[in-house]
Amino acid sequence: MTATEHSSAQPLISAKRSVSSIWLLPFIALFIGGWMVYNDWAHRGQLVTVSFITADGIEAGKTKIKIRNVEVGKVESVKLNYPDNNVLVQVRIEPEAEALLLKDTKFWVVRPRVGAGGVSGLGTLLSGAYIEMTPGDKGKQPKQYIGLEEPPVTSTTEPGLRLELISDNAHSLSVGDTVLYRGFPVGRIERVNFDADAKEAIYGIFIQAPYDQLVSSDSRFWNMSGINLNLSANGINVQTGTFDTLFSGGITFDLLEGEQQGRSAKDGDRFRLYADFNSVKERPYAYYNEYLLLFDQSVRGLVAGAPVEFRGVRVGTVENISFQIAHLSEITDSRIPVVIRLEPGRLGYKDEERVLADVHAKLSNWVERGMRASLKSGNLVTGSLYVDLDLYPDTPKQALTNVDDYSVIPTASGGFVQLENKLIAVLSKIEQLKVEPVLDQLASTLNSSEKTITQLDNTLKQIEDLVNNKDTAALPEELKATLKEIRLAARGLTPDSRLYLEMNNSLQTLQQTLKQLQPVIKTLDEKPNALIFDAEKGPDLIPGGKNAN
Repeated sequence: MTATEHSSAQPLISAKRSVSSIWLLPFIALFIGGWMVYNDWAHRGQLVTVSFITADGIEAGKTKIKIRNVEVGKVESVKLNYPDNNVLVQVRIEPEAEALLLKDTKFWVVRPRVGAGGVSGLGTLLSGAYIEMTPGDKGKQPKQYIGLEEPPVTSTTEPGLRLELISDNAHSLSVGDTVLYRGFPVGRIERVNFDADAKEAIYGIFIQAPYDQLVSSDSRFWNMSGINLNLSANGINVQTGTFDTLFSGGITFDLLEGEQQGRSAKDGDRFRLYADFNSVKERPYAYYNEYLLLFDQSVRGLVAGAPVEFRGVRVGTVENISFQIAHLSEITDSRIPVVIRLEPGRLGYKDEERVLADVHAKLSNWVERGMRASLKSGNLVTGSLYVDLDLYPDTPKQALTNVDDYSVIPTASGGFVQLENKLIAVLSKIEQLKVEPVLDQLASTLNSSEKTITQLDNTLKQIEDLVNNKDTAALPEELKATLKEIRLAARGLTPDSRLYLEMNNSLQTLQQTLKQLQPVIKTLDEKPNALIFDAEKGPDLIPGGKNAN
């Protein structure tokens, strides 16, 4: 083998570049890390903003979000929102609870509380406060939730009926107070607020199922707080609720006696909240006709809310007593205007607007037949008055007239005013009588009677002398017997006889009575109403003074 051949047979050795498999480990770690970041980002849950007035008990990264004591999220940040004077809390809700974030979802802070509903949140004394979340069931999720400062009385998912009660005045009621039906608790007050525009207090209440079936369109709601004491002609009536409502307050509802169950109430229906059961009986109807009464007498004792009755049956209510009617504001008109409302529901009609025209037409016919309004005493102890409607066929016919926007029902005097008018009429007739000539004639008659008795006494004495005369003994026996009978009869008229004495006493008594009547007749002549009102007394006599005789 030659050298050339030998050199060409040597192996050629060269360096070859390649990637080591060890470099796959960082890529795998990066992929796993990215997947974990993505998975955490994709399943971290939804961030929700909730506003609270204060952040008391809330800490970022620590305060938990719970539903029925199951953790579903955590607070991420707490920020002060000074322009709106509140605190913005951002909470992260886990994915499995995101479906519960709807429009009516509620958030509130659970902390120890003492209220009318009892003591709650004692468990947070050791574990710390947390935010309770109640699931919603409708509506689209808002951009920001408004947290509740007080926990809701009932859950939004609890079956039942939610209503609103409206009142012109505030009552001693608060959130959590009981709603009763005939003394049995059937619900709670959920919220209390005041509408500044309508100037009304609004109470949101919840009636639990199945008691929500007891509420109808004809139901009446009234306050049962404390003790209701009523003094009337029927005696003393004391009404109280349960032990809870006696101190904390409560609401009750029912149908009025004789009313039938109407249509079933629906969520959001509004009802009037009355101050007490007496107010329910006074103004239970929504539709009525207003009328104006003009009285010439005093209305002291008549107040708004007093009953209007027709022959003892209540048909309406006194609405207002005021001079604020344009036509009656003149100085020359001294009549007292009283506005009443007649409620067709009290007459057996349905409480509907369509019956008002028919009732007004019937009332117009009654007025033409002699219906008049008068004031009657309702209670002699308190002096309260009520308006009485009745038919007076003897009164002149008169139709309904109009003043401003009111129809005017004619009035008539009643009660003590009517009695006073009759007494004044009687006294006027007595005043017109000529009493003094009659008294003078009676005195003259008494004097004549005394003279006649004296002459009769003399005649009797003469007859007695004639009978005792000896010449008379010679008269026939018949004449004698006749004279004896005359004598016996005459003895009954002698001054010593009983008849004479009684007649004389009667005449003297009559004379004294007439003398005593002269001052009374003189007083009646000067002041006819002295029988009702005390006569004015003259000045006391002062010895040695100007008035002394």
